[in-house]
Amino acid sequence: MKKKILAPILIIAGIVVGGSAISQNIKINPIKPGVKSSANISGEQQAILAVRKAKASVVNIVGYKILTEGMVPVYEPIKGTGFIYSKDGLIISNSHVVQDEAEYSVILLDGQEYPAKVLGMDKFRDVALLKIEAMGLTPAQLGNSDNLETGQTVFAIGNSLGKYQHAVTRGVVSGLGRTVGIGTPKDPKPRFQNLIQTDAAINPGNSGGPLINLAGEVVGINTVIDRTGEGIGFAVPISEVMDSVNQLAVLGKASHPYAGLVFATIDKKLRAEENLNEIQGAFVVAVGEYGPGYNAGIKNNDVILEINREKLSERNELDKVLRKYKAGDTVLVKLSRNGEIIETPLLLGEYR
Repeated sequence: MKKKILAPILIIAGIVVGGSAISQNIKINPIKPGVKSSANISGEQQAILAVRKAKASVVNIVGYKILTEGMVPVYEPIKGTGFIYSKDGLIISNSHVVQDEAEYSVILLDGQEYPAKVLGMDKFRDVALLKIEAMGLTPAQLGNSDNLETGQTVFAIGNSLGKYQHAVTRGVVSGLGRTVGIGTPKDPKPRFQNLIQTDAAINPGNSGGPLINLAGEVVGINTVIDRTGEGIGFAVPISEVMDSVNQLAVLGKASHPYAGLVFATIDKKLRAEENLNEIQGAFVVAVGEYGPGYNAGIKNNDVILEINREKLSERNELDKVLRKYKAGDTVLVKLSRNGEIIETPLLLGEYR
């Protein structure tokens, strides 16, 4: 977990529901995000054109979850957002929008409504892939979130509060690489990692909607809000979304490596607090009992220096390095414990 950990009161940007993956015999050719992002466009007209371009691909996701109270069924509404991924009806949204068993519909910009099926979910990244039986749709154009810069103009589009369809808000990229939601020793998994922070207003109902740049390209999926402040919203980068979507399209599920560690990246402040001198790496805050890190002999207050000879630093943090590997991979961990250098193999588990 990164040093720049946020532990706010978090509001998922839509009504939380659930579900399970539904397998279908569908031929899908995974699409990669675009490699160019026209981030230098400026001016009011360019902004209007970017939003107009993206809105054609934004959809509302609605449904009802049946709750039983005594003998009387109660219908809880589900309202979120998504965007069109393919001409033949693939839709991307958040997993928390569709995670429980319920019936869902997708409503297009022109008001047409289609029943939707969930093809797969990646709860680690909060990504879901849905399918509607429609042809000739307008897919969203995907940008390159790896090229984003702090201060860059972005827009959030979504079904705000479940009643203001295709609402648009404008802001900037406030930060990159954010980790939101801190793990615990018993469950050392952060809720979200590597998020885009933005001050573009993200409201309940916006979950699953696109965060776009001035070229009208999707650079992220709006996911979570920090209600302890104002103008603090987060989106999953489209590069990570597409990694999940490509796995969901082929396998119906997504796999992520899991080390079972709570850690903080060492910076100037932590180095002084823990008397770490000039050391760089990841300071282990807690180790999940009987998890991968525990089995590898990693202990609290260890400093992880390298993974497979790749040095860790403030720019090359542990979670970033671990994302290069798969569940089931064994990596060599080099760490410092009370001044002693230790190397130990770590068998990565799978995030669940």
